[in-house]
Amino acid sequence: MRNLLGIALMLPFLALLTFFILDVSSLEYVWMNGGSDLPLLYRISAIWAGREGPLLLWVAMLGGLLMIDGKKHHSESHEQHKLRIRLLVGFSMLLLLISLMMNPFRSTPADAFSRPGLNALLQTDLMVIHPPVVFAYYTLCIGVGVHAITAMLIPGAPARDRILYLARPALWVGTLGVGLGGLWAYTVLDWGGYWAWDPVETGSLLPWLALVILLHLRLPKGMSKEDHWFIGLGILPAFFSFHATLVTRANGVWQSVHAFVAEGDIDPTMGPIQRILELGFGDAPGIEVHLYLLVLAGMLWLITRHFADDSNQEWAPLGILTGALLGLQIGTLEVGILAGVFGFLLWSQRDSGERVVWMSSGVMLMLFSYWAFLLTSIYAVIGMLLFLAPLFLSKDIQDPPLEWTDGRWQQRVVLWVPLAVGAPFLLLTWLLLLAEVDGTNLAWHEIFGLPLLCLSALGLTVYSWRKVVNPERIPSILILVIALSALFAQQFGNALPGDADHLFSEGITRGMIAGFAIPLFIFSIPPMVRLVWVRIGEFNLRRNPLQLRRVAMHVAHLGILLLLVGHVFTTTLVQRGDPSHIVMLAKDTPIEHNGYWYTFTELDAYGPDDEQWDEKVGDGKILVTVEVRKEADGEIISTLTPGMLRFDEGGIPARAETDIWHRPHGDLVMIFDQSQANQLYLTSFMQQGESVDRIRVVIYDLTGSHLVWAGWSLILIGTALTWIMVPPSLKDEEE
Repeated sequence: MRNLLGIALMLPFLALLTFFILDVSSLEYVWMNGGSDLPLLYRISAIWAGREGPLLLWVAMLGGLLMIDGKKHHSESHEQHKLRIRLLVGFSMLLLLISLMMNPFRSTPADAFSRPGLNALLQTDLMVIHPPVVFAYYTLCIGVGVHAITAMLIPGAPARDRILYLARPALWVGTLGVGLGGLWAYTVLDWGGYWAWDPVETGSLLPWLALVILLHLRLPKGMSKEDHWFIGLGILPAFFSFHATLVTRANGVWQSVHAFVAEGDIDPTMGPIQRILELGFGDAPGIEVHLYLLVLAGMLWLITRHFADDSNQEWAPLGILTGALLGLQIGTLEVGILAGVFGFLLWSQRDSGERVVWMSSGVMLMLFSYWAFLLTSIYAVIGMLLFLAPLFLSKDIQDPPLEWTDGRWQQRVVLWVPLAVGAPFLLLTWLLLLAEVDGTNLAWHEIFGLPLLCLSALGLTVYSWRKVVNPERIPSILILVIALSALFAQQFGNALPGDADHLFSEGITRGMIAGFAIPLFIFSIPPMVRLVWVRIGEFNLRRNPLQLRRVAMHVAHLGILLLLVGHVFTTTLVQRGDPSHIVMLAKDTPIEHNGYWYTFTELDAYGPDDEQWDEKVGDGKILVTVEVRKEADGEIISTLTPGMLRFDEGGIPARAETDIWHRPHGDLVMIFDQSQANQLYLTSFMQQGESVDRIRVVIYDLTGSHLVWAGWSLILIGTALTWIMVPPSLKDEEE
């Protein structure tokens, strides 16, 4: 029965897939996004070009999850199994209902005469695989959440292993999906980078962060209810998966290059929830986002109810409602709701350790909300004082002893770092996203987020020093390293590559932030490399299978450190869109820019009928040849050929084609901006390249870019091994 239901959930998507492959243009959704002239793979990728197709894909994947994970787990009671299947089917039917409300199989209007065609930016190989991988990631996150909700509503045997059973593959698939999106931005879009803290990017990162916290969950001494916390935090990946979908599909709420933006204006003073409510129920997209909001509210209620003391669980809705009323009063509904939840949990707890958790959460909420300009300083200070009040009024809250020089205490602390640093970073990133309804503010993420990531790097360093460095020396070494990093940032930060001297905010340059982070990240890499090498030397799968997981985890940790170094060089230190990266090139005239001489030598324009044509799609192409030298009359060291691909149908008439010079120390990216690509549109029609004697290119010199992709690859390898090679039921004390 379970398999039949899974197949039934797949049928609508399979039907739509068939219609796109056959280009059944009598269906409006196919007529709008497909095309008989598209390659087969691009006809498939056209399914997720609109609103209906991605939902049917998601429903089909949930059907597949029902078939794969629908069997009864050995630690699961019969009642739990039935509830889990019902929850999974319930989420599937909700998404199916939303997609059917949009009527994906409606007929093409009789008066339709000009076929729009597939968006030019989606006509790439990466768009064939990136969206399905992302929805597989969201599907697994929902599976994790369903296991957690089931264990929450019907208590029974410990649920830790059942949650980890899907959390590990979810992390790997999420790493792959988010990375493929970055690769698409890097090679196809005119960003000149892989990450820009765009709201949709940030939304997809939040479930990944929730999974990382879940997989590294270790509680401080005195908080013994580990399975209780696994269940409560296990809902977060599903919560943020729906949240990420809401960010992408909420018309006009978040201004994003990915989002579906509707016509009409929304009051700019409104926050996300108020903007969503303002959309109304007049059409299917409006109903869709309200249903997502309802699901998020339900999950928030379950989390609040779960973490409350048993005698106060029925009052959980009152905490959320009080927070909502508070939010209306202070002008930030989202912060008010979270403050109500954290305040209720602080009030309802009798355990002193858990009270410290919610007290700290409330203080961080107030601080981060102030940083994100969601709260004024007065409200933030009052809120922090209210959350700190139990510290002064209660006698049972005691500060834990700080045994700085004790090696065992140090190792216990660093095992807690992923939760103690990861949870604040997740909260901070989420609040910044809530504040970015009118556009991304990269500076906020970098200024406030990088110091937290530096603490994580230092935690990995201390962990890797176990049995190597004298514990008594570790505190002084860390203080010295932090001080030297601050000194380096002050003295040499603005001399770093890229746009180091550009201001993030008043008195703070990009180089100052990067100059503080880079030494700490680089300092953390050699100890982690040594630890990986030692673990590989000790590895013996036959004697101890858990050793493979230890090796894999350290490989993933090393990948994160490498990626962070690359991120600082290619994102923190690079101001995209700044005029300093724009270079005007006159034909056969060497132009110097940032240490290189560029000479525009020729422009070739051709179409599908020409022998040079090697494109899968498009109606015309321009390639510009640019020679690169170290001296104006020196030897050619590279030849770059950025271009423009013309599309006579679709929303984007011209797509800039990036060319990348792969150097040992990092890539140099050359692209046309969209304005220049559109200016060459007519030239492509006429195929008269000799008529162009001046072009405008955008150049990004990305030192350290290889570290991003090397780090991403190591994370994929490490997370894959922790998932595939070791049975999920095995428990690792060093998770």
